Amino acid sequence: MGIVRYTFVEIFRNKVYYVLLLFGGVLVLSTMLFGSLGGEQRNRMITDLGLAGIEVVALVIAVFAAVTLVIDEMETRTLYLILTRPVARYQFLLGRYVGLLALVSCAMAAMAATHALLLALIKAPLTMDYVVSLLFSWEKITIITAVALAFSLFSTSTLSAVAFTLFFWIMGHLSPEIRFLAQKSKQPFVIWICRAFYYLAPNFHRLNLRDWPAQFTPTHWLALSAVYGIFYACACLALAVLLFRKKEF
Repeated sequence: MGIVRYTFVEIFRNKVYYVLLLFGGVLVLSTMLFGSLGGEQRNRMITDLGLAGIEVVALVIAVFAAVTLVIDEMETRTLYLILTRPVARYQFLLGRYVGLLALVSCAMAAMAATHALLLALIKAPLTMDYVVSLLFSWEKITIITAVALAFSLFSTSTLSAVAFTLFFWIMGHLSPEIRFLAQKSKQPFVIWICRAFYYLAPNFHRLNLRDWPAQFTPTHWLALSAVYGIFYACACLALAVLLFRKKEF
């Protein structure tokens, strides 16, 4: 718990966090302007743009914080001091992850509350579809945070870790297109590459429920999607722990 609290307070005191949170608030409020262009679909557009804005800001906070959680500790050599105490490496890594995730969750909750207030002011219905879409957006952030943490221990620099993480984020949203390309291509190499990306990258299309809020599939399908996200995040954390154990300090 000490590492979780330390991580939360450390990032919370960072001025960049406040800038990003302010940007998120402005982005959520600006949905009113873009929503006015939606005509009969005004409420739907304001809802979708708000959810997308919350997710983007959470993504930026999670990725740039996750890739520096351990790298900064290694560069400043404070990690050596921490590991001299009775703290296992996996405990340190999981504590940093949970602390960051707690902070990102608070940021998403604050932006969601602002957006919900905005929807109430324009008398737009706040349905269970909205809540479920927000929860699945949060799960996508938990996955990409774990991915970023793993890449930060695998890559040689912060820039490459960020680049790889964002690449996985994009590939995860293009899962149907990648699968379609693999089915239509006649080149074995292209098929192999597409299949590799399809199975290795997280299938964010499965978790992107705001694309079809009016036609949710049965509850068991949502449960399977949630379990898939949890499994993928745990796999990335396990890989991060393995990579962290192999580091020589």
